[in-house]
Amino acid sequence: MLRLRLEQHPAPTGKKDADMLLAWLLDTLGLVRRRNDTNSTDAIQRPLHRLMRDHLVKEPMKGVDAKTLADQLGISMTALHHHLKGLQSVRIVASEIGENGWQMHHLRCGSLEAAIDLLHLEVRGILALRLAPLKEWQTGSVTQEGDDEIESLDLKLSICEPRPLQGKEDEIDAFLNDFGLRGERPKKRSGQDLTRLVFEKMLTANHPISLDEAVSEWGATRPRLTRTFDRFRAAGLAERVLRHDRLSVILWDGLSSQYTRRGEEWLLTKGGLSRLDDKVVKQVTKSLRENKFDSERCAKLFSSVSIEDQRLAINLLGGRLPYGYRLSGSTGEDVSRQVSQRVESVFSRLKRVASTIDDL
Repeated sequence: MLRLRLEQHPAPTGKKDADMLLAWLLDTLGLVRRRNDTNSTDAIQRPLHRLMRDHLVKEPMKGVDAKTLADQLGISMTALHHHLKGLQSVRIVASEIGENGWQMHHLRCGSLEAAIDLLHLEVRGILALRLAPLKEWQTGSVTQEGDDEIESLDLKLSICEPRPLQGKEDEIDAFLNDFGLRGERPKKRSGQDLTRLVFEKMLTANHPISLDEAVSEWGATRPRLTRTFDRFRAAGLAERVLRHDRLSVILWDGLSSQYTRRGEEWLLTKGGLSRLDDKVVKQVTKSLRENKFDSERCAKLFSSVSIEDQRLAINLLGGRLPYGYRLSGSTGEDVSRQVSQRVESVFSRLKRVASTIDDL
């Protein structure tokens, strides 16, 4: 069964350094697990790295048995089995019974580039199958505001082919588990399943979900909620954006508060109202003086003002537009396309690196 944890890492700097390229490839395929993400100086001394470099890549079609590998690498059969199982799960290594009765292991298809090509085709098909339910699950639709994305996280996505459901698990649970959205080592919690609550909320939401709203609804801490949302962002399923739907409310609050504290003259100078259209400014100040300035009136007056100018006005008033989290597309097809595009980008680089390693 294919089990791949795809992790996006910065491009390797040594274009002709086979060891550096191989270390990057193994990291990107999620085969090296370590707590710190810094490039370790002893990367080339890891058993997995030596297994690939000195045996599988060096002589791709020369099958080698586990006993020979364990002796030459100086590791136990248990450790070797762990490494071979990982390579087999990402389709890099193939095995067959040799004449001596041992399993003979070799590089799949005779080259690293060919193995990555076939892995890419399989991942593409599995992703299409696993992401297809989003078309039915996503009932909400958050308006995309053009250049709305604040930042993206490096891709970190588990990819697993369809499997039978276990115990009380349903399709959504299997989706969250197999894509790694509950973390690498999910713990069984006695209370609410926060990851599922967040996912179901994003599926039905018609506006980005702010942390304040999430804290109010589920009572979880902000750090825990941030980690949960960030796992969806790293998988390409969600994105963090500015809550443009809250512009008029934040503006109304800022203008009303600063008018009460500092007065009209401050609003027209340091408050930044003078930067806006004179017609809008006159109507705003008139409404404030007559005590008729509410959130609905604010939304109507600023409807003709660009989003950029409204955001600038909020900053000058000392306010802040909150962030919100939403799915990365307005429909299930859009979300699937976003995830697939990010995976395609990583595989494009994987293929180039694999080809270079084969040549070197």
